[in-house]
Amino acid sequence: MASLGLVTAALGVLVALALWVWPHGYPGRVGAAPAGAGLTLALALAGSAAALSLGVFVRLRRLARAQTAELGDLRAAGEILRAILGTTGKGVILADPGLRIRIFNPAAEILFRRLCDETLSVPVTALIPSLATPAAVAPAAGEAAESPRVRHCHGVRAGVEFPARLLLRNLTLDGAPWLLILVEDLTESERAEARLDYLEHHDPLTGLSNRRTIERLIGASIADPERAERPHALCLIDLDHFKIINATCGHAAGDKLLKQLGRIIAARLPTATAMARLGGDEFAALFVGDAVADAPAACEALVRTLRSFPFTWEGRSYDLTISVGIADFEPTQGALIALGRADIACQVAKTQGGGRLHRYSPEDTGSMRCQGDLELVSSIGRALDADRFRVVAQPIRPLLDPGAPTHYEILVRMQDDQGRLVAPDDFIPAAERYVLMPTVDRWILAHVLRSQAPRLRRWHARYPDRFLFAVNLSATTLVDEGFLPYLQRQFRDYCVPYPSICFEVTETAAVSDLGRARAFMQRLCDLGSCFAVDDFGTGFASYTYVKSLPIRYLKIDGSFVHHLIDEPVDRAFVESINHIGHVLGLQTIAEWAETPAVVEVLRGLGVDFAQGYGVGVPVALGDLRFDDDDEEEEDLSANERK
Repeated sequence: MASLGLVTAALGVLVALALWVWPHGYPGRVGAAPAGAGLTLALALAGSAAALSLGVFVRLRRLARAQTAELGDLRAAGEILRAILGTTGKGVILADPGLRIRIFNPAAEILFRRLCDETLSVPVTALIPSLATPAAVAPAAGEAAESPRVRHCHGVRAGVEFPARLLLRNLTLDGAPWLLILVEDLTESERAEARLDYLEHHDPLTGLSNRRTIERLIGASIADPERAERPHALCLIDLDHFKIINATCGHAAGDKLLKQLGRIIAARLPTATAMARLGGDEFAALFVGDAVADAPAACEALVRTLRSFPFTWEGRSYDLTISVGIADFEPTQGALIALGRADIACQVAKTQGGGRLHRYSPEDTGSMRCQGDLELVSSIGRALDADRFRVVAQPIRPLLDPGAPTHYEILVRMQDDQGRLVAPDDFIPAAERYVLMPTVDRWILAHVLRSQAPRLRRWHARYPDRFLFAVNLSATTLVDEGFLPYLQRQFRDYCVPYPSICFEVTETAAVSDLGRARAFMQRLCDLGSCFAVDDFGTGFASYTYVKSLPIRYLKIDGSFVHHLIDEPVDRAFVESINHIGHVLGLQTIAEWAETPAVVEVLRGLGVDFAQGYGVGVPVALGDLRFDDDDEEEEDLSANERK
C-alpha cells in the first residue's frame, strides 16, 4: 500500500507540472517560450504520466489476478482433497507429531462409528491401541522411513475390537513428523475366508463333510504309520429312486430330503470318523480302528431306519430305501480304490433290488460283474477317443409290398483295447448305468450322417416319405437336454433330410420319463423324422402309452418271433401286437426273423416288415452298396450342401 501511495503521489506531481508548464513555458527562462514548445513539453509530460499510470494499472491488475488465482487454486485443492477423502472407501486419518487426530474422513467415521468433530485432537491410540508402542509406528528393519508399510492389528469400534489392516506412511510437514494412516476393516474379509475354508471341507446343503475331506483323511492315514496299521472301512450310501422324487416334487423337495437324510446318517453312524456327501444322492462314512467291526451292524440299522421313514412333501408321503455298499481297505491302497470298491458293493445292492447292504468281496459274483462294468466303462471312453466303434447295417425288408424299398437298422460294435469286438449287449448296459450312452449315441449319429450324407440325400429325392436308416437312442439320451440341439446341428451341417432317418427307442426308455420323451419325439417328428418303438412287448408299456407317443413303427420283440413256429403263445402275442398296431395306424416290424420259414409265417400274419438273418445279415456300413451309388447328386443337393 505504501508503494501504491508513492506511485500515486508521483503521478500527481507529473500531472501538476504538465498543467503548469503548458500555459507558462519553461520556468527560469527569460521571456515567454514559443507556443509550440510549451505545448510539446506539456504533451510529453502528460504522455509520461499516462504511460506510468498505464504501467502501474497493468502491474496492479496482474498482482490482483495472481492473488485471485492463488486463492482459487487453494479453494480447488481443498475441494479435491475433500472429494477424495469423502469418496474413498478406506478410513483416512492424519495424526500430528503428538499422534493426535487432525484429519478424519467420512469412511473413518463409518468405520469407527464416531463423528469427525468428536475425534479431532483425540489421540489416535484411542481408536487403534496398538499404535501406542513406538515399534508399531516406526519402520521395521529393512523398511525405508518414507515408504508405506502394512500392519495388521485391531481397531476399537463402540468398545468392541475388530480386525483391521493399516497402511502407515510418515510425512514431513513444516519440518515436523506426521503420520498418515489408511484403515481397512477386515471383518467381512475374514468372515468370507472362514466361509471358503468351510466350503472347502463341507457340503453346503447338508453340513456334512465332502469328498475332499474323506480323501484327505485317508491320505493322512497313509502318512501316519501307526494309524495306517489300524483297520479301515468305507461305507457308500445311495438313496434309491431319488430321481423320481426330484422329478415329481421338484428340487426344493429333493434338497429337503437330502438334508433330512444327512441328519439321519449323522445320528445313526456315531462311530464313523467322518461322514460326507459325495454329490447328488450319494453319501459316505469312513470307519477307522475298533469302529470297523461295528460298521456293518450300524449300516444295517441305518437301512432299517430309512425303510420306516416316510418323507412328506405337500401332504403326500413317500417311502424311502437306501442301498449301502461297504468295503474294507488298506490306506496305502488310496482313496480311489476305497471309493471304487464301496461303489461296486453299492451297485450290487441296487441290482439285488435296493434297500439293503452289500459287503465288497473280490470273489463275489456281483462285485466281479460291477468291477467288470467299471473296467468296461474305461474301455468305452478309450474307444470313443480312438474311434474304435464299428458301424454295421442290417436290412429291414418289406413282406407285403414287393415294390417297397429295404430299410436298414444301424448297429454298433465296440473294439476293445486288444482289438476284439464287443457285442452291444455286453457294453451298452454298462454305458447306460454310467451315463455314457449319450456320448456313444452322439458318436454314432455323427458318423452315420457324415459318411452317408450324399446317399441320404439321393434316397430322400427318390423316397421322400420313407427312411433309409434307423438309429437307436438310449433312455439317457432321451432326457439329455443338450442332445436335441446337437442332433439338429448335425442334420444342418451335413445337409441331411430329416425324413431319411428313423429313430428307435425302447418302450421302457419312452415310458421312464413319458413327458420329456414325448416332447423330444414330437419335435423331431415336426422336423420330418419318424420313430419306432423297439423291443415292444418286453417292457412295462401298454397300448395306452403307445397311443400317446408320436410313433410310426412298432417293432415286435424277437423273443416272441424266434420260436414263433413252435410256440402257440408266442404266435398269439405276435398276432395280437400286429393287429393292435394296425388298428392304431402303425406299421409293424418283426425282429429275430432268423429263418425263411419264420419269415413266411410273419408274412401270413400280415406283419409289414421283417428283420433278422432270415432276410439279411448285417453289413459294414462302408460296404453297403446301392444301385445309384455311382450317380452324381442332383444340383439341388449340391446347392443344399453349400
